[in-house]
Amino acid sequence: MKAPNKKPLGRPPVQQEGLPTSQHILFIASKLFMENGFESVSMNMVAQHSGVTKASVYYYFPTKNELFVASMVAVLVNVRQRIETLLAQPGSFRERLELIAQNYLRVPQIHMDGMAEKVKHHLTEEQHNQLNQHENALYEALETGFADAARQGEIHCDDPFLTAHLYVSMLRIGERRYSNNESLFESHEEAAAKIVAFLWRGIHK
Repeated sequence: MKAPNKKPLGRPPVQQEGLPTSQHILFIASKLFMENGFESVSMNMVAQHSGVTKASVYYYFPTKNELFVASMVAVLVNVRQRIETLLAQPGSFRERLELIAQNYLRVPQIHMDGMAEKVKHHLTEEQHNQLNQHENALYEALETGFADAARQGEIHCDDPFLTAHLYVSMLRIGERRYSNNESLFESHEEAAAKIVAFLWRGIHK
């Protein structure tokens, strides 16, 4: 008996958020992966939280690995675009660094680096390269910001790329939590202000 052909999607259904189903699934999956880690998230969990059937998830993303990579790429693209938007805003470079820091600290607290290490054996080399390419784009956007600020005389910065990496590493201190779930800072705003102030002492003119 001949297997029936896969029914074409036609016009994709849209969720309440106004997103096509595939994008809605990616949005939900990215939150689940970043909040719970790769191993703890199942395709069924993504379907339940997305309000769609598991078959719908598999239709768009045939494997969990493909869903993970696609959702993380979507996150990285959104973060890069957000960084570029904030860097283009008026105001001092220090103010823009604080806005970027506040946005970073609002993201769920599982780092791409740690998660990528845990899923290394699940992903193909091509999938790893895809994630690395988009993660590097974040640092390149920040590098451009530091380089532009140095050219305009706002800061002293001999190595914008290194400074971008140091900046992100410092932001991770703002996420640090202890066994009693206490943080070094009372709010994201306080963390962003103090971290940027510390960095600023080393780069301002």
